[in-house]
Amino acid sequence: MVRPDMNRYRIFRALVVGLALASIGQPCLAQSDSDNVGVELQSEAEQQAQTVRRLLAIKLALEDRRARVRELLEQIASADEVDKPRLLEQVAEHRERIRDLTASFENIAVGGATLREVDEVEERQLAWHEELTQIARPILNSLREATEKPRRIAELRTEMSLYEQQLETARRALSSIGRFEQQGVPPEVAEGLESVAASWNERKQDIERSQEIARNELRSLETGEGEVFDAIRKVVSEFLLGSGLTLLLAVVAGLVVWFVMRALRRVVKMWRRSAENPEYAARIRVLLYSYHLLTIVLVAFVVLAVFYVRGDLLLLSLAIITLAMLVLGVWRFLPGYVREARLLLNVGPAREGERVIYNGLPMRITSLNFFSELRNPELEGVIRLPLSALAQLISRPRIDEIWFPSREGDYLLLPDGSFGQVLKQTVEMVQLKVMGSILQYSSADFLQLGARNLSREGFGIAVVFGIDYQHQDISLDVVPQRLYADVESAFDEAGFGENLQSLVVEFKEAAASSLNYLVYATLDGDSASSYFKLGRLIQQACVDTCNREGWVIPFTQVTIHQADEVSGPDADEQVQPA
Repeated sequence: MVRPDMNRYRIFRALVVGLALASIGQPCLAQSDSDNVGVELQSEAEQQAQTVRRLLAIKLALEDRRARVRELLEQIASADEVDKPRLLEQVAEHRERIRDLTASFENIAVGGATLREVDEVEERQLAWHEELTQIARPILNSLREATEKPRRIAELRTEMSLYEQQLETARRALSSIGRFEQQGVPPEVAEGLESVAASWNERKQDIERSQEIARNELRSLETGEGEVFDAIRKVVSEFLLGSGLTLLLAVVAGLVVWFVMRALRRVVKMWRRSAENPEYAARIRVLLYSYHLLTIVLVAFVVLAVFYVRGDLLLLSLAIITLAMLVLGVWRFLPGYVREARLLLNVGPAREGERVIYNGLPMRITSLNFFSELRNPELEGVIRLPLSALAQLISRPRIDEIWFPSREGDYLLLPDGSFGQVLKQTVEMVQLKVMGSILQYSSADFLQLGARNLSREGFGIAVVFGIDYQHQDISLDVVPQRLYADVESAFDEAGFGENLQSLVVEFKEAAASSLNYLVYATLDGDSASSYFKLGRLIQQACVDTCNREGWVIPFTQVTIHQADEVSGPDADEQVQPA
């Protein structure tokens, strides 16, 4: 049972708390109304007054809790074995609440400042995940600090909602107890109801006190939300003078190292000899890529050194995490890098200077690099391939062989008998001029076309010419000599004497109506444009010889057998010219 003097003590405490709050609040309000010197001084004074009110409320609550503990300890001394466990449980609850209130009082008084306890810990085995957590801690702390105010406002609003629910529950409980007291219950029941009511009143007061503290803190935080631009200006200023300046110094230091290393490479490149030998070029390439790798390592080291010297743990952690991700990415693609490294060292399946077939065309690997170059000496243009595509090809050493069946300006005899000239040929297409029209082939298709190139190695012209059988007595000696001399003379007169490499005039066969001779002339490629003209020139020379010598040129004889209906096998034969 609660003693009357304790009830009077609680009423007196409540009056003291109310008077204290009123005495503190009224001067603050009066000062707020009278003092309009500056908005910042007024805001600071209001925040200080709110802090004092919260401290006073917590201090009075602490004294009330301690008095309640002393009262319960006195009751425990005279209580029986049935009530003692319940009283001890209440004492434990009050002491726990006293610890919380003491911590709240100290936290408000020192402005939220805390000191981490430094405990001696035993040495333990290195765990990589813990080390990564330590590295990432500055980043997480920065994110937590950046979101501290919004998260705290959300927590306080949740607490306010919970306190409202608790107050509503306490009011219903006290209302239920009040209905029992109005019904005139026995003294034993009234004593128990009084104890329960006192306990719920204490809970209600604690909830109201906690609600007031949370409301004041929420009001303080929400009042500070209006100073957004000041907060942004402060954050930007801190960044520019802190991490921003550190980042700028790191970038400048990295660029200085980069340009210095690049200038040294240019100086070395000026006096070193050109790498014409593929093996020497491979060694130079290895040194060059090693130098690039050293440059990257030095730049990364200088940037990390700047972060370390400046003591910026956030940027240092971000840099380390970035480097770790890059290393993991490189490790993932390591097999592909090994294949490409073998190509760069000129020990892979495709090697510099060798011949390779790409898209059906013979190509020469003229350069091995991150983007290698393939060229065909007879074709315009270049094909650039990444190392990943070049790794799929297989080259072979070059031998004395042609790269393409034609050059620009060559005269060709196509399989269908057409005569054309090459206008342009690239790694993609070949343009031909045939009978005044432009034809276009893909380079790979033209390579498979099998055209006859008259300009590259020269060509031959064969003409079959016949004379009558009446000249049979001179057909093997006089006729070939005269034809040879006249054809050769015709070439000289037409300006093709220097182009004529060989001339053959021989008896070919005794045909049905003529004695045939083969005239075969071999000419170099410079006269390829007159291919058909030269054939006509040989015919003209032979006819001219026959006219001058009086030799008869026969025509083809066709024998036609005719028979009427009554004639037998003795039908007459008539010979008619074709």
